[in-house]
Amino acid sequence: MSNAPEQAAAEVPRWMIWVGSVLIGLHLLALLTAVTAVPSGPWPGMGGFTMATPPQFAYALNSVANPAYLRWVKMTHSYHFPTNRPATPDAYFEVRLKDDKGEDMGTVKFPDPKANAWVRYRQSLLARALTDDQPWMAEKGETIAPPNQQATTITAWEEIAPRKLVLRRVPEHLLPRNQLIFKPSPWNLVLVRSYERYLCRTRGASSAELIRHSKEPIQPAVLFMEQVPPGAFDEMTSNYGELLR
Repeated sequence: MSNAPEQAAAEVPRWMIWVGSVLIGLHLLALLTAVTAVPSGPWPGMGGFTMATPPQFAYALNSVANPAYLRWVKMTHSYHFPTNRPATPDAYFEVRLKDDKGEDMGTVKFPDPKANAWVRYRQSLLARALTDDQPWMAEKGETIAPPNQQATTITAWEEIAPRKLVLRRVPEHLLPRNQLIFKPSPWNLVLVRSYERYLCRTRGASSAELIRHSKEPIQPAVLFMEQVPPGAFDEMTSNYGELLR
């Protein structure tokens, strides 16, 4: 039995260790700035609760690291997920389907309680996306339609009963200017109409009517109130109207 001499492992050069450590440190720093360069909140302030701007150093570093490095390695996510935002209203929606004779074909609810966890999660993200209402900003002057032309119309929410909204298309000059008017965002309407058409096609329905049910988040200021305002925790229903196939 021969005793062959053992060969010692090649030693890694000291400069290569330092270069690798610096590269790893820069990679972790870029990820850290992406996580911290996002708004935080909501925080109590003047006039209610607002979102705080990100730290300036993190914002400045991320503005360089994101396009120069993170975008190329596909790691631009800040790890702040929609389900981790307590200021977002909770919502679900239901769709009422009818056939070509106008008879009821049933109502489907989303998130579907019978679906698996992954499908329910994606459906809950869609339901939360439908709560993206925007305030209508009235112009300073009153808009008058040109001769032989229709007045400009706005798709906005109309309250027909306490905590019950219906989507209406109203001429802009008829909207009240002494109260806050909300309307769904353009992306909100795209999601609603697209999903209604999808359900009509897959379930053989001729029309679909989507109704959103939402609840506002409970703000921390409730803990300091002697009496909670009536209806603060009630559910809000918003009817988008019927879409014909």
